Amino acid sequence: MGRSSQEKAQENRARILQNASQLFRQHGVENVSIADVMAACGMTVGGFYKHFASKDALAAEVCAASFAQALSTWDGVYDQADAADQPRLATLVQRYIHNRALQRRCPILAFAPVIATGGAAEPTIQAYATGTQALFDKFLRGQGEPAAAATTADARVLFAAMVGARLLHQALGHTDWVDGIEAAVIAAATPAPPPAADPRNITP
Repeated sequence: MGRSSQEKAQENRARILQNASQLFRQHGVENVSIADVMAACGMTVGGFYKHFASKDALAAEVCAASFAQALSTWDGVYDQADAADQPRLATLVQRYIHNRALQRRCPILAFAPVIATGGAAEPTIQAYATGTQALFDKFLRGQGEPAAAATTADARVLFAAMVGARLLHQALGHTDWVDGIEAAVIAAATPAPPPAADPRNITP
C-alpha cells in the first residue's frame, strides 16, 4: 500500500527542517535562502510554502529543534562519561571543543550572528534565549548535585571559556595560540589527580 499524502507531506517537512538545520549551522541563517534549502532537499521553492509561512518561521523552528538536539547530545555525553567513570564536565568540554563539523555546530554559535545583528524575528530570538539557558543549566548540572557556590562559579567561567574557545577556532582555525587556548580550557575542566599516598603513612 502506498503512503498517504499526509505521510508524504510530513516526510517532506522533516527533510526541509533537516537540511535547513545543516545549512543554517554551516553557513549562518542570513547566508542561506529558501531556494538554497529547497535545492538541498531536491524540491521546488513553491513547495516550501506548503509547510512554512516564511523563512523566519523556518528559522525559529530549526533554532528550537537544534537546541533540543544539543540537549539530547549532552545527555548522551554525560551518560557515556558515567558509564566509563569519567568526569562529566571534562568529557563534555573535550567533545564540544573537538567538534569540527560545521553542519553540527553548537546552536549557541550557529545562531548568534543573526540574533546579534537584529536579523532574527522574535520567535527565533525567544528560541535562542530559551535554548541557550537550557544548555547552560545542563552544563551546570554536569558537575553534580548539590554543587557548592564556588564550584558553580568555576563552572560558569568554564562554560564561557568552552564556548569562547570554540568560537575562536571557528573564526581562525588552527593557530598555535588558539590551539593553546583550547588545550588550556580542556585542562581546566579536567580534575587534578588525587595526591599520591605518602609511603611513610602506610601501615605495614
